[in-house]
Amino acid sequence: MDGPVTMEVVYGYDNVARSGRILPMTLTFKNSMDQDFTGTLRVATLEPEYQSYSGRSQWNYSTYSYEYPIEVGAGETAEQKIQISLSDRVDQVHLSLVDENGKETASRRVKLDLNLNTAELYIGVLSDRPERLSYLGNMGINYSTLRTRVIELDLDTLPETQRGLDQLDVLLINDFDTKKLSETQKEAVWEWAQRGGVLLFGTGEHGRETMSAFSQELLAYPLPEAGVFDIDMAMEKDSAARDEGVLSLSCSEVELKGGTELITKGPLVILSETSVGNGAAAAAIYDFGDLKEYCSSNPSYVDHFFTELLGEERLNLLSSGNGGASSGRYWEVQSLINTGNVNRLPRVGLYVVLGTAYVALAGPGLYFFLKQRELRQYYQPAVAVLSLCCTGMVILMGVPTRFDGPFLTYALIQDAGDKDTTETLFINMRSPYNRTYSVGLDPSYQLFPVSDSSYYDPAQAPALTGAEDPDMVIRYGQKATRIEARDTGAFNSKYFQMERTQTNETGEGFSGEIRAFDGRVTGTITNNYSQTVENAALLLYNQMIVIGAMEPGQTISLDGLEGVYCATDLGYAMAAQITGASQYGQKVDIEDQEYVKALERANLLSFYIDNYFSGYHTQGRVVAFGQDQSGQDFLTDQGIETYGCTLLTSQINVNYEQGGLVYRSAMQKHPNVLSGEYDAVRNTIYGMNPVILEYYLGNDLDVETLDFHRLSDEVVANLRYYYTVPFAGDMYFYNYNTGSYDLMDSSRSRYNKEDLEAYLSPGNTVTVKYVYDTAGEYTWNIMLPVLTVTGRRQS
Repeated sequence: MDGPVTMEVVYGYDNVARSGRILPMTLTFKNSMDQDFTGTLRVATLEPEYQSYSGRSQWNYSTYSYEYPIEVGAGETAEQKIQISLSDRVDQVHLSLVDENGKETASRRVKLDLNLNTAELYIGVLSDRPERLSYLGNMGINYSTLRTRVIELDLDTLPETQRGLDQLDVLLINDFDTKKLSETQKEAVWEWAQRGGVLLFGTGEHGRETMSAFSQELLAYPLPEAGVFDIDMAMEKDSAARDEGVLSLSCSEVELKGGTELITKGPLVILSETSVGNGAAAAAIYDFGDLKEYCSSNPSYVDHFFTELLGEERLNLLSSGNGGASSGRYWEVQSLINTGNVNRLPRVGLYVVLGTAYVALAGPGLYFFLKQRELRQYYQPAVAVLSLCCTGMVILMGVPTRFDGPFLTYALIQDAGDKDTTETLFINMRSPYNRTYSVGLDPSYQLFPVSDSSYYDPAQAPALTGAEDPDMVIRYGQKATRIEARDTGAFNSKYFQMERTQTNETGEGFSGEIRAFDGRVTGTITNNYSQTVENAALLLYNQMIVIGAMEPGQTISLDGLEGVYCATDLGYAMAAQITGASQYGQKVDIEDQEYVKALERANLLSFYIDNYFSGYHTQGRVVAFGQDQSGQDFLTDQGIETYGCTLLTSQINVNYEQGGLVYRSAMQKHPNVLSGEYDAVRNTIYGMNPVILEYYLGNDLDVETLDFHRLSDEVVANLRYYYTVPFAGDMYFYNYNTGSYDLMDSSRSRYNKEDLEAYLSPGNTVTVKYVYDTAGEYTWNIMLPVLTVTGRRQS
């Protein structure tokens, strides 16, 4: 329905979208009246909720309404860009436009054209010649469980916010000068990668222009002039289906900071990748447009390329249809903010004492007291008075435990960089009564609901007609973003995620100079916050240093501090060590305030490690906790009780070179599994069969030493609670001279150049066979050592 003010809608990328992500929408309003129009845009969508009634569980959908102020001048046209949460398998939104008097002037139910039957890999393409990349569309990936979909972007359509890119899995920039990007677009792309996106560059003849805007963040060395190379396109795996062919292509050799080599051909690195927060940035040495003819005839190469780029774990998650950036976090977030202030807990002991005293006094105590004074006729009135007094005491004792209005628990992650500070805030909004209430929030934050996912047990989503009374209203205003919960049950949790990025004008954060070499970490770290921080620690890849409390402006020397070798991909084990939760073991005491604080901090730090650390990374990350647990900065309303914790983080570059030698992890590239069951993400083996792994040490190094780092004792003790134990047994090296495996001393941790002479292949690989001692406690989750290599760069 359209009235004097018409409304046109474009969603996603030219009406291409998927559920389970943030949905960008562009609305165009045309006012045909001779007077200005002022009103409200209402956008209704559905969010799944898991509910249980009388022992029966079912999925229901709640209606969420987003409201935006709209102004359109007389005879003018206005455009409004918005972003809403689109839950899994929800394929509709309802839009309505109402004037200042609440009268509806235009409405539209939009049935989204979503592919709910086939999982898709969304590839955004930013190129001056996108037609040369069209072959990447509709390709089968991961045994054809995924189909690729290409989204063409340009300077006008590339979003300027990280959430605007949420629909994409990969952003391919190819044959495009990235210096043309605005500063906000560049920041949006970088933040999107940090939040889990994969940024892919095709270089070739125009590599310098393509990577120019991101060269400072990504390149270890400036790109050399492009040259022509003969590229063997044969795939290393699945030799039976190997595609033969050698292409002469213009290439730019790229060396990324902390790069992992994903596809190599002899000394040539075809594709390399480096971690960017929880996402990644990757670069290929060729221009993808130059592969159009070859890949059109050999589509299996596209499958091979994206399998190496994304990894089987990410591909399997996307293939399941549950790999959305906005879905799947509900239970993780719930564990962060489903607690509260332990001071609000009732003192059970006091109630027991009061109850016992009342029974004793109201029974024999009062009776015999009055009997001795021959006042038994006053027994009943005395009991009534005593009951009133005890009731009053119960009411008074309960005052600290009762809530008289809405209250929030929160978990805040504040990442401070040199230029900007990014905040990610999760809130749990509750009320003690069963009626409508509202909370005002700082409008500088972007706000999205965190809802349960009904993917594995979907209910049929009802059709939106526009007549529904919304269960939740999110009203955007200049002074506040107001959440209105309508008729929500008492203490019923509503979860939201809030995000914002601001200029770091005060220079807050952590800074320092750090060197990591030969297993030792040296340097300094400075606390630039105006507050004392607690549980500070430095996190490297598979190594951490616990610092403790730091005063404002304090500089801590790392020299001599003990490093702990840990498991990066078992985040809770690391977090428990840092926050002190590990000292409680399996003991649970919710009345112990220190225990609850340690548990809350361990949950938040574990969430951060699991969601913001992606595989191998070369940077150091300083983490610490603020002391204030009653933050109010994100609220505009006064008098609302809040309780939570704040994680403060900063990234610091680490120098891994000393005396002409380079020290780095041999886990940059996942080991090649030759035999057995191995989980590369967790670096664990399973079962009783031997596991044979081929480690790639890098063909740019002359190896001097190879070290095997085992878990520190304190981490081993903590991991046992998670059914994970360190490797114990025999270890063999493959001897390239004899063609057999040589038994090594399992207690030995370092091998020098002479020791490795017979065990290094011409491609700088070493093959290790692990035979687990089956007399151990477990036959699964066996944590292998982490390998590091030291050597000189080849000239």
